[in-house]
Amino acid sequence: MAGGFTQEQKTIIGETERLLHEARYNPYFAEKMRTRGYNEEGWAHGELLLDTAKAAGRAKEQADSAKLGATNTYERQREQAWQESSALARTCVVLFQGQTDRLNALGLHGRRRDGNGTSRIAKPRKTANLDLVVAWQRNLFEVAQNQTEIAAALATNGFPAEALAQGASKVEGLVRANNVQEQAKAALVQRRKERDAAFKVLMQWLRCVKQAAELAKQEGPVV
Repeated sequence: MAGGFTQEQKTIIGETERLLHEARYNPYFAEKMRTRGYNEEGWAHGELLLDTAKAAGRAKEQADSAKLGATNTYERQREQAWQESSALARTCVVLFQGQTDRLNALGLHGRRRDGNGTSRIAKPRKTANLDLVVAWQRNLFEVAQNQTEIAAALATNGFPAEALAQGASKVEGLVRANNVQEQAKAALVQRRKERDAAFKVLMQWLRCVKQAAELAKQEGPVV
């Protein structure tokens, strides 16, 4: 069975299918259950609840797959953006060694304290909060592209304008990938809630049917 269901939900599906099968192909059982209110319409209702629960499970499985794909894309793009920005940062540190103003503008100064704590522009750790990483990367590429003397020095040292534009584009691609990932996470949470709600309704129906079936099988033949 598909991976969109818990083990308990798989058990519920199996029990429901067995009861529906017995009601369809065992005339004696069907007649006994009819005396307890389970006519064709009642069984059809059970089939509808089962189909709804199965569909909800498949939707949850699809959401799982979408979330996994979105996360893989996000992680790949985060790594690419980090490699690109780190390479640019290393080049800038070499080119502008001792030029405090330029390194500060690029966000490549040492970590320093200000009124709000550690400066948000200093280079963050690779595993830092995404907002901090993106803020630093955006600043790095913006300054590298728009400060004429910095851009000129970089142009002849591995980072011409086209390379800087591509690097900046990767950062924005990372932001978009994260947005897609967050949407996929939210969708997965919603699909899981919908699946669990559908199985709750099905389980209520199944419990009542099982109770009625147990009583029916204890009774004598229908006269």
